[in-house]
Amino acid sequence: AFAFASDRKAHALVTGGAGFIGSHCAEALLRRGYAVTTVDNMSRGNAGAVEALRRMAPKGSLRAVRGDLGVVEDVDAAFGNTNMPVDAVFHFAAIAYVGESMADPVRYYSNITTNTVNLLRVMQAKDVRKMIYSSTCATYGNVEKLPITESTPTRPINPYGKSKLYAENAIKDYALANPKFKASILRYFNVFGGDPEGVLGELPRAELREHGRISGACFDAAMKNIDKLTVMGTKHPTRDGTTIRDFVHVVDLVDAHIAVAEKNKFDNPPSLYNVGTGSGVSMREFVETCKKVTGVDIEIHYRAEPRPGDYAEVYANVDKIKHELGWEAKYTDLHESLTHAWKFRKT
Repeated sequence: AFAFASDRKAHALVTGGAGFIGSHCAEALLRRGYAVTTVDNMSRGNAGAVEALRRMAPKGSLRAVRGDLGVVEDVDAAFGNTNMPVDAVFHFAAIAYVGESMADPVRYYSNITTNTVNLLRVMQAKDVRKMIYSSTCATYGNVEKLPITESTPTRPINPYGKSKLYAENAIKDYALANPKFKASILRYFNVFGGDPEGVLGELPRAELREHGRISGACFDAAMKNIDKLTVMGTKHPTRDGTTIRDFVHVVDLVDAHIAVAEKNKFDNPPSLYNVGTGSGVSMREFVETCKKVTGVDIEIHYRAEPRPGDYAEVYANVDKIKHELGWEAKYTDLHESLTHAWKFRKT
């Protein structure tokens, strides 16, 4: 049995704890005195992130498990045999590329929807009653009216968004049938940035470059991992023709999770919050800022045709989380946030 130090205030299970967002959340929880178990199958996780967590974690505060949420025995083992039962599950584990979901939908329904159901099944068996679910603005799809509020209709247009919405519905139905269970669903907008110290960050897999996020692609071009950066979609009905996204810094996003946990905003029916900055940045603005931050005159190819499954403009209305949790994004300077991410990638 693993023994956590007796001074830890609660035990959080972080799924996808070796991933970009999960590792930042695990770090924040450790710093705030939580006992943390991370579980990750390492298919897309970063072993370096787990090492960084081990180095900073106080003695007896971190248990890192290698396991797959698709295997019920692994999920069972993640809850583990410890002196502190799990108090809350922070469920980040998921594959997360729109383009890949269009090409391989079954993989997405299995990894996102089925695995969330597996997790709920084990939570029920272990009587673990709190969950924060990592959802996405992709659940909204093409919206008629901006900004997007929590009551904007959900009409996802790709298997990534659909599989996340089905997982949300599974959580809501589970809550309906289990009155003691409480959850919070956070719909993230476009997450980027990195720990300002440069210890943690996003490390995209080379084999997934074609699907990756724009910041990863910018840095790949700056580091000459790829010879040019291609921005798809220049004829959108936006201010400069390129798509507009609400980019939220990973540290701010993690603070939203901490706010839910510390203010105990787990609810039944589950509470729902958009997490973004409330304003949009165009791809053209983003890549121009990337050039400044890296100091590299990245070669950019703009292509008229949009990415499949893409929407023109997305940004959040964040009034609800502001009013109910007192949370708002602090890192709203694009240059500063990209500097954090670049600091990590450079090393």
